[in-house]
Amino acid sequence: MRYAIISDIHGNLAALEKVLERIDREKCDKTVCLGDIVGYGPFPNECVALVKKNCDFCLMGNHDHAALDLTDAAYFNTFAKMAIMWTRKALSKESKEFLAGLPLQKSENDILFVHATPCVPIEWEYVLSSFDAMQNFYCFNEPVCFVGHSHVPVVFSLGENKEISISRKESTELLQDNRYIINVGSVGQPRDGEPKSAFVLFDTDTQTHQLVRVEYDFQATQRAMLKFDLPLFLVERLAHGQ
Repeated sequence: MRYAIISDIHGNLAALEKVLERIDREKCDKTVCLGDIVGYGPFPNECVALVKKNCDFCLMGNHDHAALDLTDAAYFNTFAKMAIMWTRKALSKESKEFLAGLPLQKSENDILFVHATPCVPIEWEYVLSSFDAMQNFYCFNEPVCFVGHSHVPVVFSLGENKEISISRKESTELLQDNRYIINVGSVGQPRDGEPKSAFVLFDTDTQTHQLVRVEYDFQATQRAMLKFDLPLFLVERLAHGQ
């Protein structure tokens, strides 16, 4: 089975449209969203509608949770908090109903999908280091776990020697005796210094992971953000992938 795995769209409609166009050309069996459809960006309802239409399943992200007022906005930094408060007002009833029904994690085909971490997903913690990865490998049984949340694509591998290796290569052939935590990056707000959208293709037959980058008109998103008076810091960072 061939999966397309997206995450962290954050109301960036221009980015999501381009990524979905690319996924359509890839002829995948399933498209999965790891959450954070909303937050930061100017088109939350439009992005929810596209995810609902195009994804086989979607998970709950921390910004989705906060947009429903289920997570205290005090949890966020100043700019994220401002965007969440705007998003809460902008969300339609239909969008809220869809977000409210999203699960925190899903397992299928020996793969665990989760927005943040396998260990207590609702805590919205990060897998950023070998230490973080080692802790989280104890929290799931599947050979592979896909995550988002940090907006930075990376592959953590646990070998037979119980040591963690880290790879930022765009493609990886998974080893049969290893276990993996793979961050798929962000569609709507990449933070690895590359402004292009990121998502992952994963083939269960060949056990190969491929990071895909897609160029989109980030300036169109910036203009819309300015129109809605979203924080300038959030507007400017799109150009730099930070």
